[in-house]
Amino acid sequence: MTSLIRFLSVINLVQLSACRWGAMFLVLAIAVIVSASVFFRYVLNDSLSWSEELAKYAMLWLVFLGAPIALRLGIHPNIEIMISKFPKRVTQSILTLMHLAVFIFCAFLALKSHEFAWNGRTQVAIAVGDVSMYWFFVSIPLGMASMALVSLQQFLEGALGLSRSEPVEKDRFTEKHRPILEEF
Repeated sequence: MTSLIRFLSVINLVQLSACRWGAMFLVLAIAVIVSASVFFRYVLNDSLSWSEELAKYAMLWLVFLGAPIALRLGIHPNIEIMISKFPKRVTQSILTLMHLAVFIFCAFLALKSHEFAWNGRTQVAIAVGDVSMYWFFVSIPLGMASMALVSLQQFLEGALGLSRSEPVEKDRFTEKHRPILEEF
């Protein structure tokens, strides 16, 4: 099981790094698009017809690229006060089962949302140049599949931690980005 965890750790390191760079690019793109829209509308009195819709779709991609990162770093909202009252071993068991539930949920949504995206391939976003809606909708199954991989790794780490007395080592992505979060 440790070799599977190591394999998932490498896969998740690569995919989460790609998500991080993609999210940074999208934040910059959204800022440029919205700034250009404001400039054209209020300074030049000529609004851009495509800016609002493109910014919305960029935000959609941003959400589904950022969600796996937030899941891996443990910064999704959750109710820790309930499980923190239990003994450490029970708390660890509950968290492990929660990771399993998240994995099942995300894997299911990845499959179902791919059907949704595929059905949207015949629709087009006219405002952004007749682009198939599939390219916007596909962010959902990709984000869900990415979250499923992250939660699978977390589940396996938790299950291995329950069967061992020593804790499971953290992956490099979490160790690299945890100090950045602690600055805020």
